[in-house]
Amino acid sequence: MQVNGFLRTLSVITLVTGLLLIGCADNSPSPTALAVGAGSMDHAMHGGGSAAVVAAVDLTTFTFRASLEPYKIHQLPDFLMHATARKDIVFQRSVFNPGAGPWHTHPGPSFVYVIDGEIKLQRFNKQQGCFETPVHVAGDSYFEVGNEVHRAVVTSATPAVLLVTRFNIPVGAPITVPAADPGC
Repeated sequence: MQVNGFLRTLSVITLVTGLLLIGCADNSPSPTALAVGAGSMDHAMHGGGSAAVVAAVDLTTFTFRASLEPYKIHQLPDFLMHATARKDIVFQRSVFNPGAGPWHTHPGPSFVYVIDGEIKLQRFNKQQGCFETPVHVAGDSYFEVGNEVHRAVVTSATPAVLLVTRFNIPVGAPITVPAADPGC
C-alpha cells in the first residue's frame, strides 16, 4: 500500500515536472495563465483551486500536500535526490502582490516556476549576509534553499503568480515559517 502511494506521488511529481518543461520541448508558447478552480484549502499565504490553461491569469492559490516514504532517486549521470525519513512534498500556486512580502523560511528546498509577473528574492545567510537574486519573469524558474531567510519582492505592477514544488518538509510541519527582519 505504501509503495502504491509513493508511486502515485512520484507520478504527480513527474506530471508537474513534465508540464513545467513542456514549453522548453517545442516551439509553442508557454502557458501564461490558469483557470479558476473550485474548493479552498487555506494555509498561511495559500488557498485552494484547480488548474487548466486559459486566456486570463488566475489569482486563485492552491496547496496540495502528500507524504513520501524514504526514497533515493539516482538518475545518472548528474541527478541525485534522496530522503532518509518520511517527508512531505507540497505543490502550490502562490500569488504575491506588488512590493515586498514578509521575511520567512521554508524547511526544505523549493523549485519555482514564474507563471506571470516579475519577482526577485531578498535573501540572508551567515556566509553571504544580505543579497538579492536577479528579477525572474514569466517563463523563468529558480531554486529556493531550505531554511534560508528570504522574502519575495514583486517588481511588476501586477501580482506575481508562481507554481512551486517544495521538498523535504517534515510531515505535518508548517510550510512557511515567519522570520525576523535580518536588517537588509
